[in-house]
Amino acid sequence: MTDTKTKILDLAESLTQTRGFNGFSYIDLANEIGIKTASIHYHFKLKDDLAAALVERLREQHALGFAAMEAANETPEGRLQAAIDYFKGYLAKEEFCMCGMMAAELQSVSPRVASLVKAYFRDFEAWLRKQFELAGRENADELAIGFLSTLEGSLLIARLTGDADVISKALKGYLKE
Repeated sequence: MTDTKTKILDLAESLTQTRGFNGFSYIDLANEIGIKTASIHYHFKLKDDLAAALVERLREQHALGFAAMEAANETPEGRLQAAIDYFKGYLAKEEFCMCGMMAAELQSVSPRVASLVKAYFRDFEAWLRKQFELAGRENADELAIGFLSTLEGSLLIARLTGDADVISKALKGYLKE
């Protein structure tokens, strides 16, 4: 990936996490990076192409992150805690889950991007289900969707209140003590 393309993706991800995907334009990106909008169009003809690239990149990053959590933590509870800690990290940067932001704007993204966002959440839910199954929890399907929903919702409340502990408190019931 070229440096310019990476800079575009990095900035677009950050802006999506702080403003929402509809909260910036190619002009905003060009001005911040110091390039012409034509350079952005060279890499991403349409903003839809940029959105798709962002979601695909995040899916790949999270797949690697989940694998790293599995390697670094012997127990499913440790992996779930690592996921909680990872998402709490967004608050330090005053950001939100990028796919969560795109999900909130689902009606304004293309069907292609909506499909990719849905796939991101299916991947995440499947990873969570696996952790609950490995932990011997009988209702892994329900726990996975509950954990994911609570994680995204508590991230929103934590961002609103500025209290990262909201996330841990909200998800405490999903971890065995």
